[in-house]
Amino acid sequence: MLYSLQPYLKYFALLGLVPWSESSHSQFILKIYSTFLIVFNAASFVISIYFPQTSEPFLSLIVNIIVFGAKILCVIVILLQMIVNYEDYYVFCMEIKCLGLRLQGELKIHVGGLSWQTYAKVMGLGIGFLVTLIPPIYVSLNLSLLYFWSSLSSILIIRMHCVLMLLYVDLLGRHVSLLGSRLRNVLDCHLLGANCILDGDCNQLCSLEFLLALKQSHMDLYHLFTHFNNLFGWSILSTYVVLFTDSTVNLYWTQQVLAEVYDYQYLYATFSVFVPSLTIIFVFCRCGEFCKRQNELIGSYLRSLSSHPSPAREPAYTELLLEFIMQVEQNWLAINAEGFMETDNSLLMSLLAAKVTYLIVLMQFSSV
Repeated sequence: MLYSLQPYLKYFALLGLVPWSESSHSQFILKIYSTFLIVFNAASFVISIYFPQTSEPFLSLIVNIIVFGAKILCVIVILLQMIVNYEDYYVFCMEIKCLGLRLQGELKIHVGGLSWQTYAKVMGLGIGFLVTLIPPIYVSLNLSLLYFWSSLSSILIIRMHCVLMLLYVDLLGRHVSLLGSRLRNVLDCHLLGANCILDGDCNQLCSLEFLLALKQSHMDLYHLFTHFNNLFGWSILSTYVVLFTDSTVNLYWTQQVLAEVYDYQYLYATFSVFVPSLTIIFVFCRCGEFCKRQNELIGSYLRSLSSHPSPAREPAYTELLLEFIMQVEQNWLAINAEGFMETDNSLLMSLLAAKVTYLIVLMQFSSV
């Protein structure tokens, strides 16, 4: 499925986020281009720090430098991780394709394409992230935004990288959901003891071979999640750091504008930063939570299956079922950022709680 989207996704190579093609020549050129983007963003940071655009209060200057530096570091991590993993990216695409063929061939699941809701969500977020760059550009032209022009390319790269990550996670979640739905069909057949579904033979669904195929498909999914985490773990971690700091700081600037410390036109810029950042955090955590819940559903289906033994069930089937349950419990299908965190609802609540804490600290400093 990812291969079918590659003719469209390859244009993200203009930002260094995906390989343009599988040929070694184009990958070499793209590595040079990505290296140029890294050098350009790093040079913009250094020049802007040594030659500040305006004179700002010390606290404001320090906060802006921290946020600006976090964006540049995030872009460097994203581009470097992509440069190193060009070949692995296509291995990841091939693994998704092979898993889809297994689901269609052995489990008789119609994989199809992504739903229109997914396309609408990804396209809507992508367009929204681009449109929300207009207000800060307007404010920067009319007033002044410290380090905005120097960080514009990094903002664009980070936001488009988030759109790609959401697409990948939705794709993984769809495969987990399909596997869970098929396992639910198996459970229904065992409980009802008849041809209870329209798209398959109940005897085939209750067979040892079919359960083995389900178990292998789950293991393939686990390897796919692990590969995804290895490919994008550091970039996901650095992106979360930038989204957290950027949204927190711009919420603080919004409070300062409402307190009439700055001109009201700055509200256009602050809203156009913290709203997209909070949206990305919320949507990404919800997608990660969906994957975890689907994995929990798979485990619940298997436990229900084991708690309803049948006299006609083979001992080998029971043993394989117990192994499958242990596999699901030990091999969680979750989006993990290099072991630092898992993207789920608990991460969302932790970030919101930390955001409130840092906002209180910033307000206390500003009142001194």
